[in-house]
Amino acid sequence: MLLPPQPAGGTLTHRSHTGATNIGKADISGDVYCEVSGLYYAIHLSKQAVVWIGGMDKLFDQFLKAAMEGLEELAPLFEAVKAYIDVEVESIKAVSDQVSDGRVKLEGWIPDPAVMPVPDEGYVPPGGWNPPDPVNGLRWWTVNSINLYKNRWTFTATNSNPDESVSSVYFSTGYDGNSMHTNPEDFRGTYGWSCLKDYKQFDSGLDTCTFVPRTGMWWLFNDTYCVRTDGNGTSVTWSPSKLTDTWRGLSRIDSGEFGEEEKEQWANGISCATAFGDSYLFIAGNRVVLLDASSGDMLPMGPWASPLGVTDIWPALADLPDAGIMDGQGPKAVYWDVSGDVTMVFLVFHSTLFTNRSDYSDPSGFMYSYIACPSDTASSYYSWNAMFDYLNGPWPYPRCD
Repeated sequence: MLLPPQPAGGTLTHRSHTGATNIGKADISGDVYCEVSGLYYAIHLSKQAVVWIGGMDKLFDQFLKAAMEGLEELAPLFEAVKAYIDVEVESIKAVSDQVSDGRVKLEGWIPDPAVMPVPDEGYVPPGGWNPPDPVNGLRWWTVNSINLYKNRWTFTATNSNPDESVSSVYFSTGYDGNSMHTNPEDFRGTYGWSCLKDYKQFDSGLDTCTFVPRTGMWWLFNDTYCVRTDGNGTSVTWSPSKLTDTWRGLSRIDSGEFGEEEKEQWANGISCATAFGDSYLFIAGNRVVLLDASSGDMLPMGPWASPLGVTDIWPALADLPDAGIMDGQGPKAVYWDVSGDVTMVFLVFHSTLFTNRSDYSDPSGFMYSYIACPSDTASSYYSWNAMFDYLNGPWPYPRCD
């Protein structure tokens, strides 16, 4: 089965009904904090803020502006200081790399916009601030699967805080996304996949999963292993096995048939998966394969006979930094909904949801908003405000108005 019709190129469009990022609702003091003493001023940056400068500059700019506007003396300097920081990104990152907690202080003198980056190790902003440690540039829960199961939206998410005892969770919401159906619990708990408790291949968590409407069963993935269970998650129908032993297409990649660079992209398993019709779509980082359900191999037709890049399929995603996504970051969850007259693609990049409908009057690309925002299923604006309090820790996720 080939992919359903979809826009072939175009732009990313922010959903106007959700509003822009509301910095006022987020405590940003731990990441970006400004202070003034006479003509001297300092801008304190966490390691996370330094990461944003290098790859999510629009998000960082919003946080910086909010912090500087909190002090009347600094507000007029915002544009000039921002321009100076843009030029000095590499110098700031180099200082961050020198200290254990990655903190950097930018020192300057009013009205001069030139700032000097110096180590800021151990700095604690007023009021204290102790967020979870970032892992791979992220904090707290990251949604890594979306599925429609028994007319409810089901999700799994991975905890990026290594100190937490639960690595991955399962939860579900009503179809409109406004109420929780199953509150988050360990993915091997009562409402998840209890049959996986005795399998060590999943002790470290769950990378992603997909429900297969054709069979009524689930495929789950972690690292280089996969397993299949019944729809209720109470019995294993395909014992845990290597991805390369189960899916011929992935075995061909692992053999080096498509080059060593491609092999390296898939060496640690897959990032996300979705099933539709007789096909499976797997993504690892920014690489994509479409596999036939019966053979497990790539489809021997057109471009699908070999791995593709995410932007080969969805060119609009080349502009992800414009949507506040770190340059080069791959999707964390994918779902292809072909259950109705209108086909839809869902992609999640950490906290941002992208949707693509086959019947958009302007078929130019994806619409996006933050994943935990009020949903409007009547207009096919899918997002899940019910999950917000469960997924977001005490750090500045973008929020809805």
